Amino acid sequence: MNAVQEKQEFKVLDLSGLMCPLPVVMTSEQMKRLKDGEVLTVISTDPGFELDIKNWCAQTGNELLSVKRNGNQVVVEIKKKPFSVEPSLWYWIKFHALGVKLHLRHILMQLNPLIKKPDHFITFTAISEGTRAEKFLKGKAKLIPVPDEIDPRCGVVLAVAGYQKAKGIYEELLKKGFGVEAIYKKEGKSYRRVYP
Repeated sequence: MNAVQEKQEFKVLDLSGLMCPLPVVMTSEQMKRLKDGEVLTVISTDPGFELDIKNWCAQTGNELLSVKRNGNQVVVEIKKKPFSVEPSLWYWIKFHALGVKLHLRHILMQLNPLIKKPDHFITFTAISEGTRAEKFLKGKAKLIPVPDEIDPRCGVVLAVAGYQKAKGIYEELLKKGFGVEAIYKKEGKSYRRVYP
């Protein structure tokens, strides 16, 4: 059942079957309708939802009260906080446009015979961290969608040619407070975590 249900004092949003980014987008839109102090329970089967909703709560100022796993479902309770700021619909439109742009960039990188193909990929705790990092680096590395072999949920990685360059960028971003996770090396059709 994909519907909002009202039950006495609390609300339930069942998003089972929907994949990233829809669960976070729909949660954000529902939270806009709540009054300060109200709690929304969200159910999702998207494998990346738990991390995505933690990052979303941190960015918006809403309080993540609980996270529970029930088989393949993640059930979270989120409390609407005063002064919380949920992204606008325009933000989500730009978010989807970014996804299209990154996919096109990735295809063009693979087709262009004149550029050195990236073989190392830096992952992030959230898409917003990756987009901030790319701007900060000013052309040192290109952002592309995270390969499914690294992580099946929606996300981004910085594509870099060479381990030493990737490690240098990773360390620089870490020192500046960016939410970097790891470096993966492409080996044939698979990817192996090489740092840290």
